[in-house]
Parts: sequence; C-alpha cells; structure tokens
Amino acid sequence: MSNTAPSLKSLARRVWQGLNRPEAAVLLESDNLLVKTPGPGAVWPRGSRQAVGWYVVGPAGDVVDIELVTTEGAQSRTKAVLATGVATHRTGITVTVPAVAPGRYLVLITSTTGLLDAYSQPVTVTA
Repeated sequence: MSNTAPSLKSLARRVWQGLNRPEAAVLLESDNLLVKTPGPGAVWPRGSRQAVGWYVVGPAGDVVDIELVTTEGAQSRTKAVLATGVATHRTGITVTVPAVAPGRYLVLITSTTGLLDAYSQPVTVTA
C-alpha cells in the first residue's frame, strides 16, 4: 500500500495544480481531462487558425472530438465540429474557426467513448 499512496498523492497534486492554473478550464463531468487553451478572454476571428490544447490525467488511449458549442441552461448545442478522431495523447491541435455567427462560445472536447469531456473558458468569435 505504501507504493500506491505516493502515486495517488502525486495525481491529486497534479489535478489540483491544473485546476488552479489561470488557463485551465472548469472541469465538467470528468476527472481526467482539462482544457488548457483557449484561455480566459480568447478572441477568435472567423477563418483564423487557433490552438486548442488540453491536459490529460491518467490513461490517454482515447480519441476525442472537438466542437464549438453554445450553452442554454444545462444543455450545450453544437454550432460547429472543429475536429474528430484526435488522439488524446496529442494534447493539442490547431483548428480553423468556422463561419459561425459572432458571439460567445465554448470549446467542448469529448472522448468518443463518452468517458471524458471538458469545456473551455468562453471564446468570443468575431467577424
């Protein structure tokens, strides 16, 4: 048991540090995935290329899909699919901002198995 305790303590410390980083997103329904970028105050002009990055804590054998969403209450609505089938261990990708209406969005990263999902900080898409 002494071999397990340090690894659990280390994992808890890494998760806590990730949650306290200013660029880390609020963790929603997942204990293994945090969105790193886009960070607070991000502005994405339509048609521009932008970085989406994440942290993975634990096994990284999954693949993820990345979407641009809006939220209405507790529900999110997909406005554009930014990427599909991205290997989780890549921890980042560059996407082209689609021609969506200017406004406030979130980036949603979801594993194809449904075990991991996390939202970014709000992103403002401009014309």
